Amino acid sequence: MSTQPSAVRGDAYLIVDDHALIREGIVRVFSDTRPQARLFEASSLQQAIETLQGEHGPSIDTVLLDLHLPDSRGLETLQRIKAVAPNVVVGVVSGTDDDQLAMQCLQQGAAAFVPKHGDLDQFVQGISAMASGGIYFPRELLWQVSGRLSVVDKPAALSASLVRLTPRQGEVLRLLLKGFSNQVISNELGISSETVKLHVSALLRAHKVSSRVHLILACANPSPHVA
Repeated sequence: MSTQPSAVRGDAYLIVDDHALIREGIVRVFSDTRPQARLFEASSLQQAIETLQGEHGPSIDTVLLDLHLPDSRGLETLQRIKAVAPNVVVGVVSGTDDDQLAMQCLQQGAAAFVPKHGDLDQFVQGISAMASGGIYFPRELLWQVSGRLSVVDKPAALSASLVRLTPRQGEVLRLLLKGFSNQVISNELGISSETVKLHVSALLRAHKVSSRVHLILACANPSPHVA
C-alpha cells in the first residue's frame, strides 16, 4: 500500500491481483521506471472498489487489473471497475494472451492488455508503457490493426476506404498503434513532444474519435463512410 496518501489526482496506481508475486513484480517494474509513483494494492474486486471509493480514491489515475479474482471473473471485472471509477485508466494484466479477449477489453474501455505469462520482456514493456502514460496491447493484435491500415512498412500507404494522412502522420500513427507514449514517439521520429501532440490531435480529428483507445478501435474496424 502507498505510504504517501493524497487526495489530489496524479501519478497514483492501484494494482489489483490476487497473486502477491504478480503484484510484487509490477511494483518492481514501477520502482525501475517510475519510482515517484504512489502504489496501492488490492487482492480482490471488493478491496479494489473500497480503495477507489475510499479516501485515496480521488488520487488514483490508473488501475492495473487482473480479470480473474476470487470474487469476480472475466469482462464483468473490468465493467464493474469502470462503473465505479469511469475516469480512471484501466490496464488489464491477463493470465491469457487471447487476442479476442484483448479486443473485447479494448472495446470495454481498457487502455492496455498485458499478458502475465510468456515473454518477460513483453510483460515489463507493457507495464512500463502504462507507467509512462502509453497504451499497450499484444503485438499480434496491433499488427492486425496496422495491417488493415497497410502502415507496417509504408506508413503513408493507406487503404482507399480510410482517411488520407500525411507521411508524418502515418509515421506517428504507426508508433501510436504500438502503444508508444508521446515522448517515445518524439524520440523515435526526432521531433518535439509538442509536434507529436499536434499530430495525435489531427489523427483523432481525422478519425472522429476522442482518445487513443478509440483510435485503435476505429483502425481495427474501419468504417466505409469515413471520407
